[in-house]
Amino acid sequence: MAKTFYYDSVGLLESTINDGTVTDSDADNLYEFSDASSITNEERIADQSLSTAITSWGQNDAIQFDLGSAKAADFLALYSNAVEDDNVVLEVDSAATGESGARSAAITAQLPANNWLITEFTEDSERYWRIIAASSGGLVGITEAILGKKLAFEVNPDIGIAEQEIFGTDINTSIGGVEYAVKRHDPKSTISMNFGNISETFKNNLQTFESHVQNYKKFIYSEDGTTGNFHYVRLDAPIQFQEVAFQRYSASLILREQLS
Repeated sequence: MAKTFYYDSVGLLESTINDGTVTDSDADNLYEFSDASSITNEERIADQSLSTAITSWGQNDAIQFDLGSAKAADFLALYSNAVEDDNVVLEVDSAATGESGARSAAITAQLPANNWLITEFTEDSERYWRIIAASSGGLVGITEAILGKKLAFEVNPDIGIAEQEIFGTDINTSIGGVEYAVKRHDPKSTISMNFGNISETFKNNLQTFESHVQNYKKFIYSEDGTTGNFHYVRLDAPIQFQEVAFQRYSASLILREQLS
Protein backbone atom coordinates (compact mmCIF):
# COMPACT_ATOMS: atom_id res chain seq x y z
CA MET A 1 0.00 0.00 0.00
CA ALA A 2 1.05 3.59 -0.57
CA LYS A 3 2.54 5.96 1.93
CA THR A 4 -0.40 7.97 3.22
CA PHE A 5 -1.35 10.99 5.29
CA TYR A 6 -4.45 10.39 7.45
CA TYR A 7 -5.60 13.81 8.60
CA ASP A 8 -8.57 15.74 9.96
CA SER A 9 -10.12 17.13 6.78
CA VAL A 10 -13.61 17.52 8.30
CA GLY A 11 -12.82 19.82 11.22
CA LEU A 12 -13.16 17.25 13.99
CA LEU A 13 -11.01 19.42 16.24
CA GLU A 14 -13.49 22.29 15.85
CA SER A 15 -16.66 20.18 15.97
CA THR A 16 -19.28 20.15 18.72
CA ILE A 17 -18.88 16.91 20.68
CA ASN A 18 -21.57 15.34 22.82
CA ASP A 19 -22.30 11.88 24.15
CA GLY A 20 -25.41 9.79 24.26
CA THR A 21 -26.90 6.33 24.00
CA VAL A 22 -28.21 4.31 21.08
CA THR A 23 -30.85 1.63 20.59
CA ASP A 24 -31.86 -0.51 17.64
CA SER A 25 -35.57 -0.89 18.32
CA ASP A 26 -36.51 -2.16 14.87
CA ALA A 27 -33.46 -4.48 14.53
CA ASP A 28 -32.34 -3.00 11.21
CA ASN A 29 -28.72 -2.44 12.31
CA LEU A 30 -29.25 1.33 12.30
CA TYR A 31 -29.16 2.90 15.74
CA GLU A 32 -31.42 5.61 17.17
CA PHE A 33 -29.35 8.21 19.03
CA SER A 34 -30.46 10.10 22.15
CA ASP A 35 -28.52 12.72 24.11
CA ALA A 36 -27.38 11.53 27.53
CA SER A 37 -24.45 12.18 29.85
CA SER A 38 -23.32 8.58 29.73
CA ILE A 39 -19.61 8.97 28.90
CA THR A 40 -17.01 10.80 30.97
CA ASN A 41 -14.33 13.00 29.39
CA GLU A 42 -15.69 12.57 25.87
CA GLU A 43 -13.83 15.73 24.78
CA ARG A 44 -10.60 13.71 24.95
CA ILE A 45 -11.60 12.05 21.67
CA ALA A 46 -10.25 15.08 19.76
CA ASP A 47 -7.76 16.82 22.06
CA GLN A 48 -4.60 15.70 20.19
CA SER A 49 -3.30 13.86 23.27
CA LEU A 50 -2.68 10.12 23.15
CA SER A 51 -2.19 9.70 26.89
CA THR A 52 -5.67 10.43 28.33
CA ALA A 53 -8.40 7.85 27.75
CA ILE A 54 -12.14 8.42 27.62
CA THR A 55 -13.87 6.79 30.57
CA SER A 56 -17.25 5.18 31.31
CA TRP A 57 -17.80 4.31 27.64
CA GLY A 58 -20.18 1.38 27.98
CA GLN A 59 -22.13 -0.75 25.56
CA ASN A 60 -24.44 1.28 23.29
CA ASP A 61 -22.87 4.55 24.39
CA ALA A 62 -21.89 6.88 21.56
CA ILE A 63 -19.86 10.01 20.92
CA GLN A 64 -21.38 12.31 18.32
CA PHE A 65 -19.56 14.97 16.29
CA ASP A 66 -21.53 17.88 14.85
CA LEU A 67 -19.42 19.17 11.98
CA GLY A 68 -21.71 22.14 11.33
CA SER A 69 -22.44 21.02 7.77
CA ALA A 70 -22.07 17.87 5.71
CA LYS A 71 -18.40 16.84 5.39
CA ALA A 72 -16.96 13.90 3.47
CA ALA A 73 -14.70 11.25 5.02
CA ASP A 74 -13.30 7.89 3.97
CA PHE A 75 -11.37 6.73 7.04
CA LEU A 76 -11.52 6.61 10.83
CA ALA A 77 -8.35 6.30 12.92
CA LEU A 78 -8.60 5.30 16.59
CA TYR A 79 -5.79 5.25 19.14
CA SER A 80 -6.06 3.04 22.20
CA ASN A 81 -3.77 2.68 25.21
CA ALA A 82 -5.19 -0.80 25.90
CA VAL A 83 -6.08 -3.81 23.76
CA GLU A 84 -9.73 -3.53 22.67
CA ASP A 85 -11.59 -6.59 21.43
CA ASP A 86 -15.00 -4.95 21.21
CA ASN A 87 -16.85 -3.90 18.10
CA VAL A 88 -16.95 -0.23 17.15
CA VAL A 89 -19.59 1.14 14.79
CA LEU A 90 -19.30 4.40 12.84
CA GLU A 91 -22.58 5.93 11.70
CA VAL A 92 -23.58 9.10 9.88
CA ASP A 93 -26.77 11.13 9.99
CA SER A 94 -28.28 14.37 8.74
CA ALA A 95 -30.12 14.85 12.06
CA ALA A 96 -28.77 15.19 15.59
CA THR A 97 -31.17 12.64 17.09
CA GLY A 98 -33.23 9.74 15.87
CA GLU A 99 -32.30 6.82 13.65
CA SER A 100 -29.03 6.95 11.77
CA GLY A 101 -29.15 7.51 8.05
CA ALA A 102 -26.38 5.01 7.29
CA ARG A 103 -23.65 2.86 8.76
CA SER A 104 -20.24 3.79 7.37
CA ALA A 105 -18.16 1.11 9.03
CA ALA A 106 -18.32 -1.73 11.53
CA ILE A 107 -14.86 -2.13 13.05
CA THR A 108 -14.32 -5.65 14.33
CA ALA A 109 -10.51 -5.77 14.21
CA GLN A 110 -8.75 -5.76 17.56
CA LEU A 111 -7.49 -2.34 18.60
CA PRO A 112 -3.83 -2.72 19.61
CA ALA A 113 -2.41 -1.24 22.78
CA ASN A 114 -0.53 2.02 22.30
CA ASN A 115 -1.03 2.17 18.57
CA TRP A 116 -3.46 3.24 15.86
CA LEU A 117 -6.13 1.21 14.12
CA ILE A 118 -7.10 2.79 10.81
CA THR A 119 -10.26 1.72 9.00
CA GLU A 120 -10.96 2.87 5.45
CA PHE A 121 -14.49 2.83 4.04
CA THR A 122 -16.52 4.03 1.07
CA GLU A 123 -16.74 7.81 1.24
CA ASP A 124 -19.72 9.23 3.17
CA SER A 125 -20.75 12.85 3.61
CA GLU A 126 -22.98 14.01 6.47
CA ARG A 127 -23.11 16.60 9.24
CA TYR A 128 -23.33 14.19 12.20
CA TRP A 129 -20.88 11.33 12.76
CA ARG A 130 -21.11 8.88 15.67
CA ILE A 131 -18.65 6.40 17.16
CA ILE A 132 -20.56 3.66 18.99
CA ALA A 133 -19.39 0.97 21.41
CA ALA A 134 -21.42 -1.93 20.06
CA SER A 135 -20.64 -4.84 22.35
CA SER A 136 -20.88 -5.71 26.01
CA GLY A 137 -17.37 -4.82 27.10
CA GLY A 138 -17.65 -1.17 26.13
CA LEU A 139 -14.49 0.75 25.32
CA VAL A 140 -11.87 1.36 27.99
CA GLY A 141 -8.73 2.62 26.27
CA ILE A 142 -9.67 4.97 23.43
CA THR A 143 -7.70 8.22 23.65
CA GLU A 144 -8.01 9.86 20.24
CA ALA A 145 -9.82 9.76 16.91
CA ILE A 146 -9.05 11.25 13.51
CA LEU A 147 -11.75 11.39 10.83
CA GLY A 148 -11.32 12.64 7.30
CA LYS A 149 -10.22 11.95 3.74
CA LYS A 150 -6.86 10.27 3.33
CA LEU A 151 -4.10 11.52 1.07
CA ALA A 152 -2.29 8.60 -0.54
CA PHE A 153 1.03 9.49 -2.17
CA GLU A 154 0.93 9.20 -5.96
CA VAL A 155 4.68 8.46 -5.91
CA ASN A 156 7.16 7.65 -3.18
CA PRO A 157 9.41 10.44 -1.92
CA ASP A 158 12.91 10.59 -3.33
CA ILE A 159 15.43 8.16 -1.87
CA GLY A 160 16.99 9.59 1.27
CA ILE A 161 14.14 10.38 3.68
CA ALA A 162 16.02 11.99 6.55
CA GLU A 163 15.28 11.53 10.24
CA GLN A 164 16.86 13.74 12.89
CA GLU A 165 16.47 13.52 16.65
CA ILE A 166 15.68 16.78 18.44
CA PHE A 167 16.68 16.80 22.10
CA GLY A 168 14.08 17.96 24.61
CA THR A 169 16.61 19.71 26.82
CA ASP A 170 17.24 23.40 27.48
CA ILE A 171 20.88 24.33 28.11
CA ASN A 172 21.43 27.47 30.21
CA THR A 173 24.85 28.97 30.81
CA SER A 174 25.73 30.87 33.97
CA ILE A 175 27.80 34.06 34.06
CA GLY A 176 30.77 31.92 34.99
CA GLY A 177 30.31 29.71 31.93
CA VAL A 178 28.85 26.68 33.73
CA GLU A 179 26.15 24.93 31.70
CA TYR A 180 22.96 23.68 33.36
CA ALA A 181 20.58 21.32 31.61
CA VAL A 182 16.81 21.25 32.11
CA LYS A 183 15.01 18.33 30.49
CA ARG A 184 11.62 19.46 29.17
CA HIS A 185 10.55 16.26 27.43
CA ASP A 186 11.88 13.13 25.75
CA PRO A 187 13.59 13.56 22.38
CA LYS A 188 11.45 14.00 19.25
CA SER A 189 12.30 13.24 15.66
CA THR A 190 11.86 15.21 12.47
CA ILE A 191 11.20 13.46 9.17
CA SER A 192 12.26 15.32 6.02
CA MET A 193 11.09 14.13 2.62
CA ASN A 194 11.46 15.49 -0.88
CA PHE A 195 9.60 14.86 -4.11
CA GLY A 196 11.57 15.75 -7.21
CA ASN A 197 8.81 15.52 -9.80
CA ILE A 198 5.09 15.38 -8.95
CA SER A 199 1.93 16.13 -10.91
CA GLU A 200 -0.14 19.26 -10.55
CA THR A 201 -2.94 17.10 -9.09
CA PHE A 202 -0.74 15.77 -6.29
CA LYS A 203 0.61 19.28 -5.66
CA ASN A 204 -2.97 20.56 -5.31
CA ASN A 205 -3.82 17.69 -2.97
CA LEU A 206 -0.80 18.52 -0.81
CA GLN A 207 -1.86 22.17 -0.69
CA THR A 208 -5.39 21.17 0.37
CA PHE A 209 -3.90 18.95 3.08
CA GLU A 210 -1.64 21.81 4.23
CA SER A 211 -4.57 24.23 4.43
CA HIS A 212 -6.37 21.84 6.80
CA VAL A 213 -3.55 20.90 9.14
CA GLN A 214 -1.30 23.99 8.92
CA ASN A 215 1.33 23.60 11.67
CA TYR A 216 -0.97 22.83 14.61
CA LYS A 217 -3.16 19.87 13.66
CA LYS A 218 -1.52 16.54 14.28
CA PHE A 219 -1.98 13.74 11.75
CA ILE A 220 -0.74 10.26 10.92
CA TYR A 221 2.02 9.61 8.42
CA SER A 222 1.83 5.94 7.49
CA GLU A 223 4.65 4.22 5.68
CA ASP A 224 2.25 1.57 4.35
CA GLY A 225 -1.43 2.54 4.29
CA THR A 226 -3.57 1.03 7.04
CA THR A 227 -0.84 -1.42 8.09
CA GLY A 228 1.75 1.14 9.28
CA ASN A 229 4.37 1.96 10.48
CA PHE A 230 2.49 4.94 11.91
CA HIS A 231 4.01 8.28 12.89
CA TYR A 232 1.93 10.83 14.81
CA VAL A 233 3.24 14.14 13.49
CA ARG A 234 2.56 17.75 12.58
CA LEU A 235 3.97 19.95 9.83
CA ASP A 236 7.11 21.64 11.13
CA ALA A 237 7.19 24.26 8.35
CA PRO A 238 5.21 25.25 5.27
CA ILE A 239 5.57 22.87 2.32
CA GLN A 240 8.04 24.20 -0.24
CA PHE A 241 6.94 23.85 -3.88
CA GLN A 242 8.89 24.69 -7.01
CA GLU A 243 7.92 24.28 -10.66
CA VAL A 244 10.41 22.02 -12.45
CA ALA A 245 8.61 21.61 -15.79
CA PHE A 246 5.24 22.42 -17.30
CA GLN A 247 2.66 21.37 -14.65
CA ARG A 248 5.34 19.39 -12.80
CA TYR A 249 6.64 20.36 -9.36
CA SER A 250 9.07 19.51 -6.61
CA ALA A 251 7.94 19.51 -2.98
CA SER A 252 9.78 19.43 0.35
CA LEU A 253 8.12 18.55 3.67
CA ILE A 254 9.35 18.44 7.25
CA LEU A 255 7.28 16.49 9.79
CA ARG A 256 7.83 16.71 13.55
CA GLU A 257 6.99 13.54 15.47
CA GLN A 258 4.77 13.99 18.52
CA LEU A 259 5.06 12.39 21.94
CA SER A 260 2.11 10.60 23.48
